[in-house]
Amino acid sequence: MELNQASNQSPTRKVARSLTGHPRENDEQKVFTALELFQMNITEFPMLLDPIFPKMGLTVLAGSSDAGKSTFLRQMAIAIARGDKEFLGWKINAEHNRVIYVSTEDDRLAISYLLRQTIDEDGNIQKLENLKYLFSLDNPFDELDAILSEYPADCIIIDAFSDLFPGEMNQANKVRTFMKPFFELVNRHNCLVIFLHHTGKRTEENPPSKNNLLGSQGIEGKARLVIELRRDPYDSNFRHFCIVKGNYVEDHLKTHSYKLLFKDRQFEMTEDRVDFDELVTNPEKKQKVKAIKMERVVELKEKGLSFEEIAAQMNEEGLSISKSTAHNYYKEANSN
Repeated sequence: MELNQASNQSPTRKVARSLTGHPRENDEQKVFTALELFQMNITEFPMLLDPIFPKMGLTVLAGSSDAGKSTFLRQMAIAIARGDKEFLGWKINAEHNRVIYVSTEDDRLAISYLLRQTIDEDGNIQKLENLKYLFSLDNPFDELDAILSEYPADCIIIDAFSDLFPGEMNQANKVRTFMKPFFELVNRHNCLVIFLHHTGKRTEENPPSKNNLLGSQGIEGKARLVIELRRDPYDSNFRHFCIVKGNYVEDHLKTHSYKLLFKDRQFEMTEDRVDFDELVTNPEKKQKVKAIKMERVVELKEKGLSFEEIAAQMNEEGLSISKSTAHNYYKEANSN
């Protein structure tokens, strides 16, 4: 990614540091012309973990209570803080190599124990100074804003969303109101915010979907990236990392999981990718899901959409499907 500034900047605008260290407009500026935005010369979308996590924005990692969500985020935070080049094979593009982790479910004794279980003492432990834990926040936005002003970080992890959100989770307007200041935090400090969240009861009977999140659609609606982490239905040693919403993620990454080995409190990438529908073990449920998708494919095809457009539309609706599968479903529907 290359970031260039327009040569005709107004002299009244202050210059601040950008994500990449280049000058950028001061955070106080809220109105930009299309020319100014075009001349920023963003030719590739900036990623913190390429090609999954963006450098800026609100994201959600959700799953059941035993999926290993906190372990995944802790391992990711350690990799960023240590200055590792990659995490699970995904390239790390950190600017500060710093992470702020808000832990509401584990206290400092538990985290101390978990870190000891995760990190070899002979390893690079001095860089752990770059990973800061907070165990209590009375006013999340103001406190994080003050910390980031003195301690710029690449990523903030909120573990867990439900402990900080004060209202009824099914009320979309209140959820969005709660999340709005975090969006302002992202823009003010050029960082990524990851909310750890939970999926609803018995949602693992369904394919991975953004609709499986607990609470209102206001949560996934505000997030640019939503990931569901779930246990393998046949082997407890594996987990499935499923991108169920990704505004800046390529479509082919949103139909198949990354299959991860989960062993000794560590995640390791495998070479396997698994179709979301294969994670449904109930035969009747699997057939019902297929019928719903097939009907939607036919409906969209009759409207004149290409199979690529059909896949994009259905993925946006939470019906994960690849272009090739959409084509196969359409052929099958017309052969019956």
